Amino acid sequence: MEEQLNITPAEVPTMSLSDKIMNVMTAPGALFEYVGRKEPEKSNWSIPLTLSIIFGVLFIFVVFSQTPIQDQLAQKQQQAIEKRVAEGKMTQQQADQAAQFNFAKPGSMMFSIFGSIGVVLATVAALFISALFYWLILKVGFKSIVPYNKVTEVVGLSMYIGILGSVLTMILIVAMGSMHATPSLGLLVSQFDDQNKVHKILEACNFITIWGTAVTGIGLSKVGRVSLAKGLSAAFGIWILWTIGSIALGSLFGG
Repeated sequence: MEEQLNITPAEVPTMSLSDKIMNVMTAPGALFEYVGRKEPEKSNWSIPLTLSIIFGVLFIFVVFSQTPIQDQLAQKQQQAIEKRVAEGKMTQQQADQAAQFNFAKPGSMMFSIFGSIGVVLATVAALFISALFYWLILKVGFKSIVPYNKVTEVVGLSMYIGILGSVLTMILIVAMGSMHATPSLGLLVSQFDDQNKVHKILEACNFITIWGTAVTGIGLSKVGRVSLAKGLSAAFGIWILWTIGSIALGSLFGG
């Protein structure tokens, strides 16, 4: 049942951009209560989306300009090719040609361009598709009448935490010279193995991601007018399914 409010959207004081960024990290409940009472604000998702893309592209250029990271990624690509040859999916001649005519080698301009395009597409998809799944859970599963654009605002505002995570991850990777140096339990692994599911699970336990997911759950509960438990279950449910699917596909394709 929708929670009845005694205040109209027009009477809610306007919150500045800096206040929103601060509150999403320190007082998400107050922020999303505000979002739930205000008329739709496109800037709640358009600004964090734009900033996420900018920092994502910066991540590509900075991280993959590092020689240790280039070597690790090139080795990973070579291992994937060797696996295809061993499985009979590619001849050795085709493998040699693929290595020789690879114009998107790690660190090359083509690699950075393709990576940047991937960042744009993935970031846009992450915003609108995840918002769609959350909205469906709220509407179908919890009988909420929250509009889709409000859920999009929740996901968008939560992306500010993701931006912080991108910066922290970039610093860790550059400082430690490892593409697996993320703010996660994966830091406990001295020799990371992409084929080891335990290692992948530890890496998936990213503290920033978990924080952002919790904030999203709080936001869903506020704008959807459902209990905190339901909001968190929706957010973490999607995260768990995504993590399981990513690990499974990574194992299937050797990544």
